[in-house]
Amino acid sequence: MRSEVKTESDSPDLTIIVADRHPFARAALAALLSYDGYRVFQAQSFRATLSCLDQIPNVAVLIADLDTPEWRSIVRHAVQTAKALVIAMEGNHPYSEMYDLKALGIQVCLKKPITYRDVQKAIRQNFGGRELSNPVTDESAVITNLF
Repeated sequence: MRSEVKTESDSPDLTIIVADRHPFARAALAALLSYDGYRVFQAQSFRATLSCLDQIPNVAVLIADLDTPEWRSIVRHAVQTAKALVIAMEGNHPYSEMYDLKALGIQVCLKKPITYRDVQKAIRQNFGGRELSNPVTDESAVITNLF
């Protein structure tokens, strides 16, 4: 049986903001990230996201839903103020076909429905390949909008 006890050295020590207007999708992703030892904050709106970016020190990652109104301003603020890795999630509207997302500051764009494994991989690839303490390996760990 695997031990569920985490030590401080197991924690990836990264602060992540999950910005998504859908509460169940946002909470599910935040819960999985928290389980892996990340310090996670949830933001349900444009103002809440900007507030988190301005008030929380050392934000390393912003995971933003491109279906959120004003996502361009959120991304711009994250890149300029926090110098955070921006992981975008896109659904029904393929923004990656309309914009050069890298030029806007988005380093990774995931198509919905996303899997938690894809989120883990994006974070690991951008932060030195550090393995997560409790990686979710079940392919059924899919995060999607529930609406």
